[in-house]
Amino acid sequence: MEKALITGVCGFVGAHLANLLVEDGYEVVGVDVSDKTRNVELAQHIKDGKVTIYKGSLTDFDFSVIGKTEYVFQIAGKVSAWGDIAEFNRINVDGTKRVIDYAKSVGAKVVVYLSSTAVYGYNGYTNLKEEAPKRPMDNPYSLSKLAAENMVMSYCREIAQNFVVIRPGNVFGEYDMTSSYDLYRLVEKEKMPVIDKGKYISCFVYVKNLVKGIVGAATTPEAYNEDYNLTDGCGETLREYLACVAEALGKKARFVSVPSPLSKLTARTVEGFYRLFRIKSMPLITMFSVLQNCSDYHFSIEKAASRFGYAPSITLEQGTRNTAAWYLTMPKDIKVKR
Repeated sequence: MEKALITGVCGFVGAHLANLLVEDGYEVVGVDVSDKTRNVELAQHIKDGKVTIYKGSLTDFDFSVIGKTEYVFQIAGKVSAWGDIAEFNRINVDGTKRVIDYAKSVGAKVVVYLSSTAVYGYNGYTNLKEEAPKRPMDNPYSLSKLAAENMVMSYCREIAQNFVVIRPGNVFGEYDMTSSYDLYRLVEKEKMPVIDKGKYISCFVYVKNLVKGIVGAATTPEAYNEDYNLTDGCGETLREYLACVAEALGKKARFVSVPSPLSKLTARTVEGFYRLFRIKSMPLITMFSVLQNCSDYHFSIEKAASRFGYAPSITLEQGTRNTAAWYLTMPKDIKVKR
C-alpha cells in the first residue's frame, strides 16, 4: 500500500483530499496545527485508523517521524486577506521548503503544492493560460503564494525533486468555512451583496472535482514538474453561480448590487483606517475581496486536461446542491475566524 502525506489535512481541501485517497486505497498520514476536523467522513477515518494525524505546524514539525512516503501534498498555509507579509512568507515559503526537504530525504515520487489563481492578479481576463504573466495585487497572501510557487519550481529542479503546482480557482463545497458558509447564509437571507450585478465571469471549482484533479496530477508522471490551473471550466458569472446557490437553498435569487467604484473606494478607506490605527484583525471589506469580483477572472484548464485527463465530473448545479445540503445542517450563528 502506497503512503500519502497531507499537510493541512484537517482543513477544507485537505480533508476532502484525505477522504478520496482513503477511498483509492492509500495509507494516509496528515499533519495539521489542529487534530480536529468538521468533516464527518474524515473524523470517521481517523477513528477507524485509516488516517493518522500528527499535530504540528509547517515551521516546526519534525517530518522525519513520518518515515517513507510516496506522495506529498502540501496543502497547508496561511490564508487571509490581511496580515504581515513576513509571517505569510515564514509559513507559506519557508514552511513549504521544509516539506520539500522532507520529501527529498525519503525519496517521495512527487510534491504537490497547492497555490492559488490569485498569483495572476485581478486585471480582467478569460481563459487565461498558465504561461500568462503573474501580477498579483499588493496583498500578503497573493505575494507569498507567488513567492512560494516560484521557490517550489526552482528549488525542486535544483535538488531533482519532482513537483506539481496546482492553482485552484474559487473553491466551494461541504465544510468550507472560509467562504461558502457565509455566502450561503447571505443568499438564504436574500441579502447577498454583488458588484456590478455580478456580471463578471468567475472561476469556481467544486472541492471534489479539485481533489480528484490533484490526485490525477500526482499519479501521472507525465504531469510532473509543471503548473496547472484547476477550475470547473464552466465560465459562469458570479450571478449565475449565486442563482444556482439560491435554487439549491429553495430561495429567490435576490442580490444587492453595488457599483465597483464605490466598492473599491469603501475597501481603500476601510483598509486605510485599519493601517492608520494598526488594527491586526481583518477588515470586513478588503481590496482583495473586492477586486476579484470587479472584472472577469477565468482560467483555461486545457493544460490539465491534456496532461493528466482532468475533466470535472460534478456539475455546478450538483456541487451547489451538495454544498447547500451540508449548509442546511449547520448552525446559523457560527462566527468564522479570519
